[in-house]
Amino acid sequence: MDWNGKRILVSNCYGLGDLITCTPALRRLKELYPACRVTLLANSSHLDAVRGLPYIDQTVGLSRGGFLGRWCLLPVLRQQDAVAFTDWQPQLLFLSYLLRIPLRGGVAREGRSACRYLTRRVEDRQYVFTEYAGERRARELSEALGVTLSGDMTQCDVALPGRETQAAVDALLAGVGLSPAEPFLLLAPFAANAVRHWPQETARRFVEQAEREFGLPVVIIGAPADREAAAAMSRYNLAGQTTLPQMVECMRRARLVVATDSGPMHVAGALGKKIVALFSTNLPSRWAPRRNCRVVTLQFPCVPCGDQADLCGTVGCIKGISAELVLEQCRELERIDGC
Repeated sequence: MDWNGKRILVSNCYGLGDLITCTPALRRLKELYPACRVTLLANSSHLDAVRGLPYIDQTVGLSRGGFLGRWCLLPVLRQQDAVAFTDWQPQLLFLSYLLRIPLRGGVAREGRSACRYLTRRVEDRQYVFTEYAGERRARELSEALGVTLSGDMTQCDVALPGRETQAAVDALLAGVGLSPAEPFLLLAPFAANAVRHWPQETARRFVEQAEREFGLPVVIIGAPADREAAAAMSRYNLAGQTTLPQMVECMRRARLVVATDSGPMHVAGALGKKIVALFSTNLPSRWAPRRNCRVVTLQFPCVPCGDQADLCGTVGCIKGISAELVLEQCRELERIDGC
C-alpha cells in the first residue's frame, strides 16, 4: 500500500518509554513514504520529548480524562486517511468509525466489542512479547497499516532542547552549587510505580561511594512527589524541579546515567548516554537501551510480573539490587571509555 500523499495518525498514549521506542518505526515510515503526513497522538505531558522531530509532521496531545475530552480530537481525526493504534483507545476507535476513516488498524483486545470497528487487527501481545519494544512497535505499525517497516529499530530519538531550556538548566545546576560546565553523574532512582523505586538507603549509599570513587557530584532527578526522598540521597537534588525538556538537557550533560526501568532511562538511551539500567519487574530484552547500556537485574523467576507488582510482598527484584552491584557496572562503563 502506497501512503504517499495520505494522512496517517498514529496513537501512542502509554508511557514516555513507549513513545520514545516508537520513534524508529515512525522514522522508517517517513523514509518509505516521504510524501505522507504523519500525526502523532500522545499524552500531553510527553509531547515535548518528540515535538520537532523531522519525521513527525504534527503532534497532538491527549490529556487524561473521560470520553468527552476525546471529542476535541474530531477536527484532527476527520482529516485522516488512516489511524494506527499502538495502544487501546476504544473511544477514538469509535469516533474514527463514525468519521468513516478508510483504514482503522491497531491492537485488538480480546472480548472487547469495540474491536469490530477495526479494519485491520493486530494481535495483542502486551504481556507476552520478548523482543525489543522498538521492534514490537514496528511490527504493530506494519500490521496496522499493511506495510513492511524493516531495519534497525533500536536507535530511538528524543527532541533536543533549545537555548532557553539550556539556560534554565544552567540556573538549576547553579542552584545546587554546580557550574554549567561541571561534569556530573545523574541518578534517576524512581519509577512510575512506587513499588519499583530503588530503595532510598541503597541509593544514598551509592551516591556516597560514587562521589568518593569517581570524584564527581551525583545529581538526582525525579517527580515532585520524590523530592523529599531525593533530598535524603544527595545534596544535588533536582527532583520535582525540571520540566521534561529540562530533564532531557540534564541527561544530555551527564557523564553517566544510572536509572531504573523508567522514562528517564529511555531518554538517556535515545541520547546515546552511558547508562546503567536497573531492572526489576520487567525484561531487559523488552526495554533496555541497546547502546552503551549495562543492565543490573537479579533475574527473579517471577519476572515479568506485569500488573502484579503491587501485590508482591517483598519486591526483592529491586530492593535486592545493591549499591555495589551498580558501582561495578559504572566502573566497567568508565573503563571502556578510557576514563
